[in-house]
Amino acid sequence: MAASDESTGISVIGRGEIEVIPDIGFLTLGVQATATTVAAARESAAAAATAVLSAIKANSIESRDIQTSGLSIQANHDYSKETQPITGYTVSNSVIATVRRLAAVSEVIDAAIAAGGDAIRLNGIRFGTENDTAAKEAARAAAMADAQSKALQLAALGGVSLGAPLSISEVAPATQFEGMRMMKSAARDSSSTPVETGTNVVAVEVSVRYAIAHG
Repeated sequence: MAASDESTGISVIGRGEIEVIPDIGFLTLGVQATATTVAAARESAAAAATAVLSAIKANSIESRDIQTSGLSIQANHDYSKETQPITGYTVSNSVIATVRRLAAVSEVIDAAIAAGGDAIRLNGIRFGTENDTAAKEAARAAAMADAQSKALQLAALGGVSLGAPLSISEVAPATQFEGMRMMKSAARDSSSTPVETGTNVVAVEVSVRYAIAHG
């Protein structure tokens, strides 16, 4: 039985990676307050959150770049007792702040910590590239070159000649992840929170099926 067109040829997956220097930061900041009643916990959390937001905005972070990412009220229990009575309540409120000037990341963190006091929580920080279109295109080209290189090697090992691509598909959307090489985002004094932006990697994978040339 003849093989179907979909199963003939040489199929490979190519991968391309391009390093990019981050130009935007994302801080997940929150506050947490515990009290014996929901009302008291909410009041404390609200006051701390208001202070943190004011501090963030005072560091040139616009309202459009601040988004609430979490809000919760949780009952606390005494699990050492059989009835596990409620001992109080914890209210948490978190936001994601987009920092478009990386040199200000340390300032924003320190201002938020100072404003939030013991209620402040820093739940995460990551760095990205606001416009990575060019990097994605370069990674895509590198992925295709990688695919062709693999296919040529396989063809040579198989004693055949490589033909034209029969199908090309992007395996997954272009992704951006943090690399390991680190670089300082800005000079800072010894009392500032140190922040390193590192480099990110934009990666693209493509699946290519080549024909086997005859004659």
